[in-house]
Amino acid sequence: MVMKILRKRKNMKLILWVVAIFIIPGFLIWGVGLGSSSKNSNYAATINREPITLRDFYKNLHEMEQRYREIFGDGASEILKSMNLERMVLENMVREKLLLQQAKKRRVKVFNSEIIEVIKADRAFLNEKGVFDQNRYKEIIASMPNEELRKIEDEIRKNLMLNKLREEIILEASSNISEAEVDEYIKNNQITDVDKASIRESLIRQKGDEAYGQWYESVKSRSKINIYLASAKPVELPDEQIEDNKPKTKGRLKLWRK
Repeated sequence: MVMKILRKRKNMKLILWVVAIFIIPGFLIWGVGLGSSSKNSNYAATINREPITLRDFYKNLHEMEQRYREIFGDGASEILKSMNLERMVLENMVREKLLLQQAKKRRVKVFNSEIIEVIKADRAFLNEKGVFDQNRYKEIIASMPNEELRKIEDEIRKNLMLNKLREEIILEASSNISEAEVDEYIKNNQITDVDKASIRESLIRQKGDEAYGQWYESVKSRSKINIYLASAKPVELPDEQIEDNKPKTKGRLKLWRK
């Protein structure tokens, strides 16, 4: 059950991610610092000397293609033909790497208690009344391998870190909206059913998104991004080898026992 819900979340993440590529303009990295494939034959790219390996790239590419096939079914093949999925996947990986570097630089912290709150809010662990059910939680978790729990935990930690970074940047931008700006928006859009509080919140979010996009563009422009994928040979990844090559965790993860 939990994996079904997590797959749905991944599908929504895919849709939001595709939209995000167009929200943050100017991130056309295909041609940014193209490097020598002989020197970095195992890399798809390097971002401030931190590599994205070909194995990780083709693993993500495989997973993204699978997501499209899960969402669009028989129509996925035609959709995939009309898009440059390799470019989209690499752009996403470079952007994520840059943001995680910035989060580390700013010492953005994610606590285990925050991860636990996200886990316990998953609908798979709620009872009929929408309340967290400890017995259901233990039953589902006990049936999942440790490596799968580790992947989920890492993904939650990463997303929380990126969300905190975004909030921090937007807060620094001090996106305030004056009464005059609200009135001007109402006038320009000929809004008759006026809810100024909702309009102000919407304008604050819009201003925050713009500030975050500008900040990101500034970070990207100062970063050293080398792309090697154009001349690299694909790494063959059979289905049984698609999983991460991380050391297997011995015993149940402490975080999930709480």
